[in-house]
Amino acid sequence: MSEYAATQEQDFRVVYAAELKKKGENELRDERRRVNYQEGKTPGRRGEIIMQDEISKETIRRYYLNQKGSEPNSGRSFNLRI
Repeated sequence: MSEYAATQEQDFRVVYAAELKKKGENELRDERRRVNYQEGKTPGRRGEIIMQDEISKETIRRYYLNQKGSEPNSGRSFNLRI
């Protein structure tokens, strides 16, 4: 992957992650369904793979934020690269 492509992918991840944080629970579920559907139609596209990664990260982030006694700035970070 070229440096330009890597930078472009990272920019997309940052923007998409910020977009997901704004969505409610139902909107996040709908987004996952939409991405799953699109991925089924055109498997192997990098964009949908990135979207799945970011949706998973957001789901995990929300899970830990909702845990009893969990603090939003607890220093947890997640790396879900496969």
